[in-house]
Amino acid sequence: MSDHDHATSDPVYAALVLGSDSFRLLVASYRGGVPQALDGEHVPLRLAASLDASGCLSQDAMRDALACVARLRERLRAHPLAAVRTVATSTLRMARNAHLFLPAAQQTLGHEVRVLSGEEEALLTWLGVSGAAPQGSRPLVIGIGGGSTQFALGQGMRVTRAGSVALGTVRQALTFFGNGRIDAVSFAAAVSSARVRLADHAADYGPDARDCVYGASGTVRTLARLARENGGDGARDPMAIRRADLEVLGARVLEHTGGGRPLAGLGRLLPRNVAAALAILIALMEELEIETLLETDAGLRHGLLHDLHRQRQTVAA
Repeated sequence: MSDHDHATSDPVYAALVLGSDSFRLLVASYRGGVPQALDGEHVPLRLAASLDASGCLSQDAMRDALACVARLRERLRAHPLAAVRTVATSTLRMARNAHLFLPAAQQTLGHEVRVLSGEEEALLTWLGVSGAAPQGSRPLVIGIGGGSTQFALGQGMRVTRAGSVALGTVRQALTFFGNGRIDAVSFAAAVSSARVRLADHAADYGPDARDCVYGASGTVRTLARLARENGGDGARDPMAIRRADLEVLGARVLEHTGGGRPLAGLGRLLPRNVAAALAILIALMEELEIETLLETDAGLRHGLLHDLHRQRQTVAA
């Protein structure tokens, strides 16, 4: 059999996540149970930021989201897909008018859109990351999104505990930095508030329950990059972020917002969103006693693909 013939027999799957901060697509083929990425897309839509005081998505936000779904549908049509899974996360769990958006998104996409619970989101994210963990280890996987924070713990390919807290960067930014002011007092308040929200989970996910900790979200990866670019000790291990690195980054954010030295690598990121995400991650590391967090590119989309492939293999057997 030629490489071309073999490639055409490898199943191809697509995972689309309608997230609070962005929509993400991943298309991959599976050869020998190993995913090979074929296509991907990341569209920062900031859905959570469009929720109004009554908890409804704005008409503009829904229109932009549907236009994005239509574009992604064309990307999906370019591949011979064995299966597609589309899921929505915390903002579409919470939005009071999600019942207006979701049917329109399904019709536009031509595939079911399933709204995940926080626990399902945590479980699938863990599944996407667990393959990178050392054999036999007990990895804790955490993710910070625009609308919620997830954690999951397991061993091998089995999740033993998963949880979710409605603590996201968008609400944290609006609550503590909504007036545009970011100073030591408001930042400390944001960290303290997040710690209170996370305190009930500390015992379940603490040092005795785990061997290593992975940060599996774009938010964590962005903070890790900013920490490295602003004086963190990432040179020692470019895929690890220490609590001390985050404290250095926090000081640099306050310096930037106070009119001092500009924050390196900020680009189009809003300082208040960086401060909010940083406050949540510092709170997580303090409350769960995490000294070092391992960065990973894997996440919810990869977990969806693994789950699709596992289901297909079970049916085939």
